[in-house]
Amino acid sequence: QDIICTVNVQHNCIDLKCTDMHQQRIYQEWIETARTKAVVEHRPTPHYFLNTYSIHNCDFIQMAIPETLRETPLRVTNSAEV
Repeated sequence: QDIICTVNVQHNCIDLKCTDMHQQRIYQEWIETARTKAVVEHRPTPHYFLNTYSIHNCDFIQMAIPETLRETPLRVTNSAEV
């Protein structure tokens, strides 16, 4: 009853330079297979991006954060440059 909504947060791999990778086994129906996939090793941080423009919860999220922490969302004009 105390939970109002969920939020979406994103790890900032670019600024933290999370480039190390390792191989992780793939499971299929709870059984470990011989197949692997590359997984990013994220660097630890207490800082995350909060999606304040979440479609379903935007009113609750906007009320919960102070106005001084709100910034204009990142706008990518040329995705080829990213």
